[in-house]
Amino acid sequence: MSFRAIRPCLYMALFGVVLFTFLPSAGNDFVDWDDYAFVTRNHHIRTLDMRAISWMFTTFYQGVWHPLTWLSHGVDVALGGLNPSYHHLVNVLIHCLNALLFFALCVRLQEGLIVDRERVYAAAFSAALLFGVHPLRVESVAWVAERKDVLCTLFYLATLIAYLGYVRTEATSRRRINYLIAVALCVGAALSKPMSMTLPLVLLVLDFYPLQRMNLRTALTRVWEKAPFLAIAAGAAILNLLAAKGAAIPFSYVTPGVRIMNAFYGMVFYIEKSLTPFGLVPLYQLDPNADYFSPKFLFSAALVIIVTGFVIHRAFRGDRLWAAAWFYYLITLAPALGLFMSFRHAVADRYSYLPTLSFWLLVGLGFGRLWAAAARSVRFAAVLRGALILWLVAATLAYAYQTREQIAVWRNSVTLWSYVIDNSHYKPDLAFYGLGRALETRGELDRALESYQMAVSLNPAHSKYVGAVANIMARKGHLDESLAVFRDIQDKEPQNPRSHIDVGRVLSMKGRLDEAAAAFKKATEVDPQDGRAWALLAVSHLDRNDKERAVECYKKYLSLGFPRSSNLEFRLGWRAQPEGAAPGISLDPD
Repeated sequence: MSFRAIRPCLYMALFGVVLFTFLPSAGNDFVDWDDYAFVTRNHHIRTLDMRAISWMFTTFYQGVWHPLTWLSHGVDVALGGLNPSYHHLVNVLIHCLNALLFFALCVRLQEGLIVDRERVYAAAFSAALLFGVHPLRVESVAWVAERKDVLCTLFYLATLIAYLGYVRTEATSRRRINYLIAVALCVGAALSKPMSMTLPLVLLVLDFYPLQRMNLRTALTRVWEKAPFLAIAAGAAILNLLAAKGAAIPFSYVTPGVRIMNAFYGMVFYIEKSLTPFGLVPLYQLDPNADYFSPKFLFSAALVIIVTGFVIHRAFRGDRLWAAAWFYYLITLAPALGLFMSFRHAVADRYSYLPTLSFWLLVGLGFGRLWAAAARSVRFAAVLRGALILWLVAATLAYAYQTREQIAVWRNSVTLWSYVIDNSHYKPDLAFYGLGRALETRGELDRALESYQMAVSLNPAHSKYVGAVANIMARKGHLDESLAVFRDIQDKEPQNPRSHIDVGRVLSMKGRLDEAAAAFKKATEVDPQDGRAWALLAVSHLDRNDKERAVECYKKYLSLGFPRSSNLEFRLGWRAQPEGAAPGISLDPD
């Protein structure tokens, strides 16, 4: 069989192996960690009309701006409803496409540098295969809410391939088309995830190497050439900064020194976990009490500085490969290093998805070099190449096995948060709260209460944790104690509509309907866009036999785009009672 005939087989084999490795995630459920907020309880993506599309492009919901990701979730709901298997399978298929695109990119990056086509494909295939099946990919693929990660990478890789086509095409008309395609794909990346803002700098890295069209004389020309990409990146960065406004962790909580040392640690962490992917945890919560100037962190800082100096030294001596790979890694990782921290994660497996591509490219180049060297051995070529194939198969099987084990962690909310708690060195309050929510949903109130109380003990100032304990107290019939807690939260957070809703719920349970209605009304005044507040206010008016005002509130609820409630419409007399359903909207918290 000729090498030309083998190439499509390599693509099919790569797709098949990656698909087989990640297919078990299609059996997982949604998890109560952004999946509910992004998909299952997000009424904005239930339809794909103009109001929904407008919302996707204008909202800063959940502190992010990524309209194309919202659109992809909306398409999933339109085609597969809220069947988690469908949503998971789409993530898996996009990841498989990313592996194929990375394969193609690795081939294109070696053009003009390596003549031996067999070596080129051996390097590209091994790099893409190991990237595709690696356990670090699980968080980005098996977590429905991380659709933004795989989707952004799809457009990111396609942009790089189109840009290489633009530079290497001689025909003027074709060059212009390739350039416009690259710009359009860059827009797709920008609409998918904030990390796309690094694309213009990565294009400059490609100019530096392997294109070798970047030097002091041409630097300004190359930067000007990236003007559309820079404008797209700047626009996406500004919109995402506005979306995240107010979410940044103050410097009083995490000092600049801690942020810098944690960033150095992160730079080493992802390389270390790529080499030895053991002890992976979905949540590495930042521990403000840790010693960030201990030997572990100082070693990381020193190693990063040494490697940076080494690659710069090699570049000045004409070997640009190492500098290009290293600075690609640092540039793409920069938005996730937490220097301005709008999150409480020290590091996260998902942040490795795009940045570690250069690491796997280097691994692939090493494999390709050994593959070519083996061919030069007249007597032992077959044996040496057989050994290389055996190593690649063994590494793939080892990674794939661990990947499938890691996918099982994401089976449901209980397995996820239990695993985080059992495998974290630092007790994560968020995990105890998440486990409590999952147990409460199952009706295991005593276990849920224990988990919530642990979260409160770790972070007493967090009103959501305190409120969760109060809600369990209310469900157990301790309404006075629960109301006192919610009143205290209401006094501390008067601009939080949820605080008024919680007070109103307990007042309704106590039969104090006038006071409950007043609390729900206050919630609508604090946030007129809170559909749940309007719905509960409608229920409260019905409970007080004020149907006219209930209709007004329910119409306001519908005008905000929230889904119709068959139970509430039955109480309003708009339709027959749904079979097997109790009338009204649930007073339970989200």
